[in-house]
Amino acid sequence: MLIGYRFERTAQDDLHIHSRNLVQSIFVLLTGALAFILPVAFAVFVMADGLSPLADADPLSSLLIVLGLLLIPALGLLLLVYTGIRETLVLSRVDGEGKRLTRNFFGRRERVQSVFRIDAAKYLELRRRPQAERAHTQLWLMLRDGTAHRLTSDNVPVVPGSQRTALWLRELADYLNVAVPAEVIEGLAPGVKAPYRPAPAPTSGKAVREARQRRGKGATPAPEPTEKFGIPARVLLLLVGTFLAVLELSQVIALVPALFAGRLGVGGYRSTTFYWAEQPLSFSLNLFVGIAEVLIVGVVAWGCLRTAIQGRMKSNP
Repeated sequence: MLIGYRFERTAQDDLHIHSRNLVQSIFVLLTGALAFILPVAFAVFVMADGLSPLADADPLSSLLIVLGLLLIPALGLLLLVYTGIRETLVLSRVDGEGKRLTRNFFGRRERVQSVFRIDAAKYLELRRRPQAERAHTQLWLMLRDGTAHRLTSDNVPVVPGSQRTALWLRELADYLNVAVPAEVIEGLAPGVKAPYRPAPAPTSGKAVREARQRRGKGATPAPEPTEKFGIPARVLLLLVGTFLAVLELSQVIALVPALFAGRLGVGGYRSTTFYWAEQPLSFSLNLFVGIAEVLIVGVVAWGCLRTAIQGRMKSNP
């Protein structure tokens, strides 16, 4: 069975539904393997032909080539480590709650995607967007308070009428003591709570005065929520930030002489050179675009490097 479910009952009468998609797992494995093989194959091919692209290039270009060859396997490693390939729906009558858990390709890095109550289950509902395909159907657990929770996994599609989906629906309905949904309803599930977003901090008024008074009294502010990154993610961010920084440094080296010499070379499909004396408008426009690119990509590079060094990022913008 390439795509399907595996049902497991524990001694505590918990139901574990393991979603299985071998096609997706093989694709992730092949992509990650190719990310490691391609740079090695390129290096072997260059050495076998006696070519030396680093010998004729300037130091910055050589560093960009090396960083690019390191960045490709880092992306493959990130895909294998942080992609939630294995997914498990855990339902517990004892605790009265359900969880959606994901693991990476290696079966590690377990993450809790959502937690919801099942002791107030009212009914199951199959929903699909208007004009959407059958495989885009979602199963929702409707509770007595009017809220809804998605039970559909991200790696196994729900196809109404198929044997796989019918067995899955029967297992869920039997465990939750509800009826099996008989039809598909078009539209979004009602009662889905929007994700929590904190209100913007006030800039004036009573709240600001009270905050100043608390700071004056030495009150300790609540720590801001942060998201910590693992070693693979930090290494990837460090490589990306370094790659972008070196790329922008080479751009700066090309732009600074252009300001004084009045000659700007623009690469691409066809390299073009603009002269201030002959084409002032085109020269100024391309120079402005180059400076904007340096500023924007520089900010991204600085953010990647800072996050890689600190190992954390604020969860709330």
